[in-house]
Amino acid sequence: MTIDEAAVYIRNNVDIVEVVSRYVSLKKVGRNYFGLCPFHSEKTPSFSVNPSKGIFKCFGCGEGGDVIKFLSKIENTTYREAVKMLAAELGIAIDENTETEKILQVLEEARRLMNGVLLTRSGALALSYLSNRGLKAETISTFGLGYDPTRDFLQKALAKKGFSADLVRKAGLTNSIGNDFFGGRIVFPIENLSRRTIGFGARTLDDTNPVKYLNTGETPVFKKSLVLYGLTQALPSMEKTKSVVLVEGYFDAVVLSQEGFPNVVAILGTTVTPEQSRLLGRKVRRATFLLDSDDAGIMAAFKGCFVLLSQNVEPLVALLPEGVDPDEMALRSKNKLSEVLSAPLDLLKFLEFSSTKYFGGMRSPEFLEALSQNLRGLPTSPLLEMAINELGEKLGLEAKTLQSFLSSRGSRFKHDEEATTNAVTTRKPVDVESIEEQMARLLINTPELSNILIEDEYFYPYTPGLREVLDAIKDWDPEKHTAQKYVELFPPYLRDLVEESMLENFGTYEQKEKMLKELLGRWRVKDLDNYIGKLRAQLANSHDEGLLEQLQEVLSERDEISRQLQGLE
Repeated sequence: MTIDEAAVYIRNNVDIVEVVSRYVSLKKVGRNYFGLCPFHSEKTPSFSVNPSKGIFKCFGCGEGGDVIKFLSKIENTTYREAVKMLAAELGIAIDENTETEKILQVLEEARRLMNGVLLTRSGALALSYLSNRGLKAETISTFGLGYDPTRDFLQKALAKKGFSADLVRKAGLTNSIGNDFFGGRIVFPIENLSRRTIGFGARTLDDTNPVKYLNTGETPVFKKSLVLYGLTQALPSMEKTKSVVLVEGYFDAVVLSQEGFPNVVAILGTTVTPEQSRLLGRKVRRATFLLDSDDAGIMAAFKGCFVLLSQNVEPLVALLPEGVDPDEMALRSKNKLSEVLSAPLDLLKFLEFSSTKYFGGMRSPEFLEALSQNLRGLPTSPLLEMAINELGEKLGLEAKTLQSFLSSRGSRFKHDEEATTNAVTTRKPVDVESIEEQMARLLINTPELSNILIEDEYFYPYTPGLREVLDAIKDWDPEKHTAQKYVELFPPYLRDLVEESMLENFGTYEQKEKMLKELLGRWRVKDLDNYIGKLRAQLANSHDEGLLEQLQEVLSERDEISRQLQGLE
């Protein structure tokens, strides 16, 4: 079957709702299904799937098309690759001879040729270099490493295989004057999720060459910002642990994988991109930066933390001793590296560390300006909003006040330093009403979580909205209530909130459970703050030792809950 014939068959036989549901939480409304668009940030669902027509459409960003278009966009792959992925699920064999396929074929052949060189006299120097860097033969084979020994090795070898010079150039294997692009370099094949080679990274053996590393330029099948090196090798471990370690370089990823850290990928740039984060967000719940601990590495992690949060991935930062590379530590002290990775800094601790090192502290206008610059343009997400709320608590700023600072232009902080300082010193904690609204949205979306609040011996809702949500959920029967019947359990004034919350994408069940427990902890801290305020007011007019002892007990309890919140997984 040709690629076009397969595409027609897929459109007529594949259930688009089933495919889209792998990536988007959908709710049936009438004949169609709705959810939050995966291609842009939104809080109100505008992404629609029509099963009878086999199409999707986002009324927010305008994206639309058939099941093949959806899969190609969400997996950052070509339309033809998406056809092949779906065809493989259906057991359909594809026979094609397009230019895109020819480029993939020439890249596969180039990989085979350069890998084979390592076993010849021409590859002895490269093989020795890889051995000195600590790589084993099995690792070289697993990652398909190779070597291009001369400026014309590939072009001549590929010509003998029948590939035209124009095709070789379009694949990024030769430069504008016809020489091998990777001549004299060790190569690291870069694969897509179908395990097809789409490009190469390359390291020179000449240490006097100022350009140590090169990547394939942009081609019809390769765009650096969309891919992660070592992903196909790391994916089984990533999906099992729901976590990933992000490193900067090829050798870091390869060596760490070899030494027993299989969930490692390289970001192929200065920091993780939104497209890479979107890909990670479909595979993992948390990502740990393990970059160089120099200024560039720390600032790359600083920027990357917010990019990950925007895709509902929890960021962590593992700091190496300055001047030590990840691959070097993996080879010299595997146990030490395990210790570093097992005790990373969470977001708040990392922001506190980096703000002290570079910005004069977390309350400085320079730090707020840096936050503003790194948040600008990012889509919102539940984890990002929660992080900003927690940061506001740390700074002693109300969430709305902090948001107003972060949404301002960076120059405002330089001109309004006094206003910023005053806002910090007159701070207020996050309001219970805001916390309970977030709780209500989570419980409406996933009523099974209500037991976390019901079983807590201290919790009682302040706001009538949350009380009525809990009352309605008590009558919910998943076997009896359709989506419409579920909505009707709630009082009319809450139903708009209910319909919005049902379609909101809060992440996986585990992420939602963690979010509710964190909200409950924050609620308990706020509740204790109210009680502490009353005790202090009484002590101002009394020297009762019993009141003082009670205050000390409550303060100790509050500190313990705060510590639990910081360590909550």
